[in-house]
Amino acid sequence: MNNTRFTICKANQVQRDHVLKRFPKMKIEEQENAIIYVAVNELNTIIGRILVTENDVPKPLSGKYWYIINVFVHPKFRRIGIATELVNKIKRQAELSKVLYLYGSANATVEASLFWFNQNFTLHSYGKKEDNVNEPITYGNYHHLFSYRVERKSLISNSSFNRVKQASTDEIKQAIDTYIYDDKKKTYFISKSDSLVGFLAIGENGKIQGAIIAFPDSMQAPLDSDHLWINLFVEPECRNQGIGKALVYEAYRYAKENSFVQLTNFDTTEDNIGFWYEIGFDIFFWGVNASTGSRSTTAMIRVK
Repeated sequence: MNNTRFTICKANQVQRDHVLKRFPKMKIEEQENAIIYVAVNELNTIIGRILVTENDVPKPLSGKYWYIINVFVHPKFRRIGIATELVNKIKRQAELSKVLYLYGSANATVEASLFWFNQNFTLHSYGKKEDNVNEPITYGNYHHLFSYRVERKSLISNSSFNRVKQASTDEIKQAIDTYIYDDKKKTYFISKSDSLVGFLAIGENGKIQGAIIAFPDSMQAPLDSDHLWINLFVEPECRNQGIGKALVYEAYRYAKENSFVQLTNFDTTEDNIGFWYEIGFDIFFWGVNASTGSRSTTAMIRVK
């Protein structure tokens, strides 16, 4: 058993230079403003590090996010909690600095995926590494993106609206016809009819005021877990009445009872980011689409 004692501290200038020389492609401004913490042993030797840069959260949210460039622990000193303590240090500092989110990416190995999963991050995208675009997807050559909402907020039930029920198979089909206008998307949902789950918000007059259509999806290897993709619809005249929150909570409760890892919503737009943010979801911002000029986002919340 490795009984090495270590200390986590903010890097001094010598330690910063030691870390940054390993990242020559970073811009000078990024290097100067980088946030670096190191783990040192009894001999004051660096045995671990975490490197973070600060960025503005895209509109319509206002604030900062920290991007985790690198977490590294010397192979001789792994599995004694150093990486976890480095991440916990960044979490605490981010909270003190009023940072909204921590973002990052890593190779989707079993070890990396489980590490970020156990740090309570959401895992929400897998893709092939750019330098291996012609290689088959294996554990070593694809990556995932992860995020962490610094100000934790639990999703709770909405006591002001309690007329939500789980939809029958026929009601789910009706909701697809009612709320999904894109033929390609409608076909996609119909193809998953055997696994679809739905929830309906019913008005006092018995009419449907909103719905969630959801389906399970694998977190992809190497995590042997599922998340629940949710698609939320609320009639325009029924919005801002707590109906959307009530529907999402029912999906959350269902996911919790059925051992899903997280809820994921991929239809987040600038118009509704505020809704997902206010009820506690992680918001991950993607780059602006060059052809449309719009920015895609993903909203997620951990269930367990």
